[in-house]
Amino acid sequence: MKPLNDVPTISSRSLTSALDIGTATYVKLLMRFRRRIESGEWPVDKQIPSLETLVEETGAARATVRHALSFLESEGLIGRYRGRGTFVLKRPVSEVFYNIPTDWETLSEQIPDIDIEWIATATVAEGIPVSHPGGVLSPHGYQYFRRLQRHNQIPYFLGISYLEQRLFKKIGKKPFNTPAPMRVLQKHAGDRLGRAEQTISATTADPEIATLLQLAIHAPVMVVSRTVMDLDKVVLYESTGIFRADFVRVHNVLREGPG
Repeated sequence: MKPLNDVPTISSRSLTSALDIGTATYVKLLMRFRRRIESGEWPVDKQIPSLETLVEETGAARATVRHALSFLESEGLIGRYRGRGTFVLKRPVSEVFYNIPTDWETLSEQIPDIDIEWIATATVAEGIPVSHPGGVLSPHGYQYFRRLQRHNQIPYFLGISYLEQRLFKKIGKKPFNTPAPMRVLQKHAGDRLGRAEQTISATTADPEIATLLQLAIHAPVMVVSRTVMDLDKVVLYESTGIFRADFVRVHNVLREGPG
C-alpha cells in the first residue's frame, strides 16, 4: 500500500483551474466584477475602470468584457452614461447563484426571482420516463411541459416535466408560469400527495442543451430528477431539470453551532 505521505497534493490554484474548465469566460468575468461590487472594491456611486482598462487587466476580448458588464447592467448594478463612463448604482440584493432546494418544505414554498420561457407543451397518452422506481403510471396520461428559466437574466435551467392529466385539467397551465411546481402541487393536491424523491447528478451539455443554456458543448451541467406520487403510488409529477453548473449550487447546513 502506498504511504499517505507519498500522495501528491493539489494546489488551490490547480483546483481553481480544474473547476473553471467548461465555464465561459464572460461568466468568470461577471463573477469577478460582481464580487468587486459586493466587497465595496467598486463603491456605489463611483466610476468603475473603463472598458479598455478591464480588457487590458483581464486579457479577455473587448466583446467578452462588454458582455459580462451587460449582465451587471441588466441586473441594475451598474449604469453607463455617455461622456461620463460607467458607475456602480447599487450592491447586489441577491446572490447570482441559484440554490437547488433539497427538502420538500423549501421546494413547496420557494418563489425565486426567475423568468420563464415556455418552449413546448403537449398531451402524452403513452408511457413517460420515470426516474425513481416504486410508482405506477396513471391510465389517464400526462401533460408534457418544456420550459427555460432565467435568473438574473442568465439562462440557467431547462425543465422537462410531466403532470398527471386529470390534475392538469384541474389546475390548468397558468399556475406553472411560476418556477415553483412543487408549490402548485402542494396547493392543489396536498391531501393526495405521497412519496416524493429527488436525485441530483452531474453530466455534460449536449449541443441542444449547450445552445439553450448558452454554454460550450460538454460544459458541466447538473441534472435534477424529481418524482412525486400520490398515496396510491400513482405518479402525479415527473421532471428532469438541467442546470448549468456555473450558476447553481447545493448548500446545506450540516450542523448548527451552539447558541
